[in-house]
Amino acid sequence: MKLRVALIAPASVLALAGCGEEPEPVAVEALAQSGRSAFVCLAVDRPDPKAPGVVRSLPITDCSSRTVESPGDFGIEEGSGGKATLPHLYALVTQTLRGEIAVVDMTTESSPILDQDTGTPGASFLPVGAQPVDIAATPGGTASFVAVAEPGRAGIFALPSAKVLPRGGCPVPSLVSWPACSLPSPPGELLLVSDPPGPDGKLRASCSSDYDVEPTSPGEAEAGGDACGSGSGDLSQEGLGRQKLLVTLPELGGFAVIDAQALLQDERYQDGGFAPCEVERWVPLQASLPLSPPAAPPDEAPDGPAACVQPAAAASPAQALATPRPRGLALADDRLFIADLDAPVIHVVDLPTPCEPTELPPLLPASTLDPERVVTTSRLAVSQALPPDFRRYLYAVDAGDGSVMVFDVSDGASGQSPLARPNPEWNPFQPPDRIRLAAPVRDLVVVQRDAPAILPATGVAPEGLRCDPDPSLKPCDSNVASCDLETLFRTSANRDAGAGPLKLRGSFAYLVLTNGQVAVVDVDDLDAACRGPEQRSLRAGCAEGASEGDPRLKTSGEASCNVVLPHALRSRSYVATSDAVGVREPGVQGLPILYDRSGTVVQLSAASPKMRATFPSDAADAPALTLAVGVEPLTIESVDSADSALDEQGLVLRSGEPHHALTMNVEDPRVHLVNETWTVTYEGVLPGFTKTFVHFDGDGHLRSGDARFCRRGVQSLNSVKDQPVPAGVDAAQLADFVQITSELPGEDTRYWTDVDEAVCSFDSCNAKYGNVITSRPGLRVVEAYDDHLELDQGDPEVAFAACCFPGEMQIGVRAGGQWVVRSNAAGFLHHVIADPATGACRNSCDARLGRLNGRAVHTPGDGRVTDGDPGAFVNPMFRFAITGGAPEPEQDMQFRFTTQGAFNPLLVELVNEAELQPQAIRFVPATGELAITDGSLQGLILLGGSGAEVVRRFH
Repeated sequence: MKLRVALIAPASVLALAGCGEEPEPVAVEALAQSGRSAFVCLAVDRPDPKAPGVVRSLPITDCSSRTVESPGDFGIEEGSGGKATLPHLYALVTQTLRGEIAVVDMTTESSPILDQDTGTPGASFLPVGAQPVDIAATPGGTASFVAVAEPGRAGIFALPSAKVLPRGGCPVPSLVSWPACSLPSPPGELLLVSDPPGPDGKLRASCSSDYDVEPTSPGEAEAGGDACGSGSGDLSQEGLGRQKLLVTLPELGGFAVIDAQALLQDERYQDGGFAPCEVERWVPLQASLPLSPPAAPPDEAPDGPAACVQPAAAASPAQALATPRPRGLALADDRLFIADLDAPVIHVVDLPTPCEPTELPPLLPASTLDPERVVTTSRLAVSQALPPDFRRYLYAVDAGDGSVMVFDVSDGASGQSPLARPNPEWNPFQPPDRIRLAAPVRDLVVVQRDAPAILPATGVAPEGLRCDPDPSLKPCDSNVASCDLETLFRTSANRDAGAGPLKLRGSFAYLVLTNGQVAVVDVDDLDAACRGPEQRSLRAGCAEGASEGDPRLKTSGEASCNVVLPHALRSRSYVATSDAVGVREPGVQGLPILYDRSGTVVQLSAASPKMRATFPSDAADAPALTLAVGVEPLTIESVDSADSALDEQGLVLRSGEPHHALTMNVEDPRVHLVNETWTVTYEGVLPGFTKTFVHFDGDGHLRSGDARFCRRGVQSLNSVKDQPVPAGVDAAQLADFVQITSELPGEDTRYWTDVDEAVCSFDSCNAKYGNVITSRPGLRVVEAYDDHLELDQGDPEVAFAACCFPGEMQIGVRAGGQWVVRSNAAGFLHHVIADPATGACRNSCDARLGRLNGRAVHTPGDGRVTDGDPGAFVNPMFRFAITGGAPEPEQDMQFRFTTQGAFNPLLVELVNEAELQPQAIRFVPATGELAITDGSLQGLILLGGSGAEVVRRFH
């Protein structure tokens, strides 16, 4: 199909400016609405200089990242008989609007987008049927196959590589230039799979034939075709057996197996014959689900209060299923995985050969946080199995919300559900069973990479080795003939070489987001063991702490053992703080400062409240605690020096003077989403009630239709009375209390003439409620529900307040005897829910939410506080305790500090300030690049540098 307007690739195509005028370059985009891509390695030989060059297909790995100046430079040397020595790498990119395949020469530095018909204005590509939905190339580059979903003409087009390059003297390709067959319904994705040879090396022509076909050698294949590609396309020369096409037919709920060689050579399909495709195997997919067992209750929250309630058990999704609608494909050895857009299953097919497919029990996508939702899938990618444990993982895009689930599909794995992240309480902002990003995932690929280190003494570069930080190993250098090779990959002293955030060795998932970013996820990093602290500790998220006297590990010296975490976002930078790497370790920009209600700084003294870092409960987990303050690591004092009037334990000393302190949680550094300003306010106001109106009912309770008291974290007397508290604290005083913030009814309103003055009057109400709001009485909350608060009816202030405020009013809810912790980003964290049995507000027992805390109980006594003590506070980002202060802290006293070192994920911006609609991502084995196609005007975008940067664009 030829466009009527000129869509011109820069320096590759010319458009006529007008009749009789000289042609001028027109710089507009040539590629538009690109869909999927495939790659072939081709050379053009010139045995006869007077005839068109002869295209020779090669394995994709025979091409490289080497470039030349001209599309016609194939390295043909004089006296070589016209044999090309420099093959070119070509991308074949579907143009979904035009029904064409664009050919991009990725080896040339000029005019890379090939115009098939230079005699006609506009960019001419290879015409195929309308709506091309997928393309796949054979590993040896002999041919490519395009699935088209044109209404009424759905089918598959075969493109012999000998015909895809424009050459003088050869006809311009048209729709009937290609072998093609028709399908009974629009296809989805397609995949090339080999039917292996028989024991004697012979092939079978079809699934029902005997093994009696002799494979063709590459030399015989070259001799069988002419210069323009007629008669070429024998796939057996690639030495991979008989290649078959696996094509999904979504509307029919299954996939077909079609012989690729027959499509290329059968007379029925030649010259656009479009006879029905001969389906050798038809596999109707199944969508039966097992009966779901009752869900186990969540574990009790380890970091939350002792008294909690179980969340309501959600119903399982409906079991009635529509016909399967297959979508994405992924192949791993003899296992085929098929996504399904309608049924909540991922089909698993045993595929010893494409002729013997057998469907196995499916994988079962689901959502832990929304169990009632029917979860379906769109795109899949599967990892390679790496030693020593040879685990293999399937990544699946949730078609509903664009998140990514991970399944263990290793040999012998029995689980059918998505993997759950261990220790989900470390990062409750992420779902426990999926990877959720800022934008939905459009497509994904899992790539295995390596960057071998050279052994200095021998020059050998071993591959696939895992880095080992064991200090007893013998390092390798130029003076050592024998050494432990695992040491070659360690991080250098100044962090400019070795294991690091941009050195990708192992398996990694690349997720293309709809917002034009690519996120990198660690699957199995070979350097993971060398990325972490020199001394292991439970606080750093290590599986175990270091024992006393253990030597320091030879690691990168980063803050956490989970800098690299399987199936989690990769960091762009070292999680450390130094002049070299900057401020990348979670910490604070400045030490906490205490202010009084008026905003005046309260100096640290024996009589003032103190914010202290808490200490691990296991003293054997022994590395000294530190706090990164700017670029300076400060040590948390673990013993009292007795040099000052203060107990220094949990504080930091700067210039010999004690200062407030806290410690950061680094078990999973990804929990530090942004740098935030935090306030810790004594008996502070809970957020969310400024626009809420309540009223007293006939029982003296406060009611509101939209207050959502449980959802906003209200804590009642009944919920805290059994809670462990520090010595000297009355648990009853920890219940929240209400302060009315509205103005009284006007003095001249009729209400005051009708009210019983023995109960209240304007004057008596004004004496108590006409003054500063913070000095108004606090009405203690005995029980809280989402829609009302039960107040202490034994308190005469309740009845008096109900008399003074007869209608709708506004309130503030303050925490009793506790410090309210909140930030400008995360806000006020809590895990209060409505008890499913009673409706009362209680903390959830869900372990994942155990660190969603926004209240620190004040500890009257001064001194060391240990994790788990009643006054120890922990939230996802940090932990501390507040102690001392005589006789007790003043209401609205406030600590303030700002965090630093937010996690910096490895995200790649594909374009800047341009519309982008990413469609698909493919790995290019020849160059190690990742190719992303854009459904707008950006064409083909290539990521290099281990997939961490954009290196080339073709549009």
